Amino acid sequence: MLEASRSQIVWAIPVLIAVCLVVLPAQAQYSGGTGEPNDPYQIATAADLIALGETPEDYDKHFLLTADIDLDPNLPGGRVFDRAVIAPDTASAQSGFQGTAFRGVFEGNGHTISHLTVQGHGYLGLFGRLVGNSGSAGQVKNLGVVDANITGTGDYVGGLVGESWGSLTHCYSTGAVSGSYDVGGLIGHNYGFVIRCYSTTSVSGDSVVGGLVGNNMGFVTRCYCGGTVSGSWYVGGLVGNNEGPWGWGPGGTVSQCYSTGAVCGHWCVGGLVGDNVGQSGPGVALGSGDGTVTQCYSTGAVSGSGSVGGLVGQNTGDWGCAGIVDGCFWDTQTSGQATSAGGTGLTTAEMQMAKTLLDAGWDFVGEVNNGTHEVWQMPEEGGYPVLAAFAGYTPRELQGTGTVEDPYLISDAMDLGAMIYYYDSAMTNPSVCWLDAECVSDFHTRPDFAVDNTCTAP
Repeated sequence: MLEASRSQIVWAIPVLIAVCLVVLPAQAQYSGGTGEPNDPYQIATAADLIALGETPEDYDKHFLLTADIDLDPNLPGGRVFDRAVIAPDTASAQSGFQGTAFRGVFEGNGHTISHLTVQGHGYLGLFGRLVGNSGSAGQVKNLGVVDANITGTGDYVGGLVGESWGSLTHCYSTGAVSGSYDVGGLIGHNYGFVIRCYSTTSVSGDSVVGGLVGNNMGFVTRCYCGGTVSGSWYVGGLVGNNEGPWGWGPGGTVSQCYSTGAVCGHWCVGGLVGDNVGQSGPGVALGSGDGTVTQCYSTGAVSGSGSVGGLVGQNTGDWGCAGIVDGCFWDTQTSGQATSAGGTGLTTAEMQMAKTLLDAGWDFVGEVNNGTHEVWQMPEEGGYPVLAAFAGYTPRELQGTGTVEDPYLISDAMDLGAMIYYYDSAMTNPSVCWLDAECVSDFHTRPDFAVDNTCTAP
């Protein structure tokens, strides 16, 4: 009987091991969590991050960065990546994206990923391709990519994402990014939402090159740039090319943004946007698909060979309908440009007067005539206006916790305006939060940076 029991135990051991291997939760390869919204996978080390990149079946899960991660190739275990770390293009020799896009949620939690080094073809960045849907997926939030060095020989190259159909909120990038076509300091090509993000990355490429986004066919709002941008065609301090996809409605929107770095190229070069394209025509509703730029400014030096503007290099479109530029300005003195395809040129002194912008409808902290969102504020030490979200502004605290049982209480117009600074728990429908990315938390921290005003055209 004893021998039989021993035999059964010996037989059971490999079976149990096999069962454990089969049912081991996926989080074993990370530092904790289950990948669910209320218990995201925890990314604490470079090994965790690389494991995520090598596990496409987890690309629709939730992740939480719990520590700063250094990917310096000179550190033990470090390496130079030949493609995006997460959601890479797996067959660069074929046209289009070949691989699995990231459709989950990556919460940076205010942490950074530093010294990311990539030398490859296209769809480069920390993420190769990000895709959202009508729910809350396809999101990267509260994340900094610091001192990145990304070099691509192809298209769709960004400091954070190569191509985005999702949403980026409260993210930033620093370092250097270069590529061929659709190259941006944060995103190479954007069809989605970019909210309260910034980049001080040095960006260079051939065509469609922008300090934040190379090619924008989505929404960019309350963002800024401070790095140099250089290229040949369609080069902008913030966005290289801005237009809406034909028949898709009001895409290609840049609002309440600014750029301060030097911009240089050959053709269609602008301090903020290189090319702003209108597409209204027969059978298309007015404004549908038009590139729209509202309440923005630029101050950086701008140089080029043709279609060069202090704010916008070229503002044209199909059927003779130009894109829309409204309530925007550029500094004629610091840019070295007296003309622009859109916007109003002002002297440095005029640019640094709040009244100039208040008269144009800009929403400043402490005034209510232009709204209660408290978007802009003037620095106490003087200078150009800055986005309040990046300058230490603390929004009004709402009563309630934002849950179904204890909703936020809106008692007046100021409470209503403060809603844009609160997390999407304030919204009962997650699709609303994805489509209107204003329902996000504020992200105040940012490293100090110096504007680089030197630029050499290729």
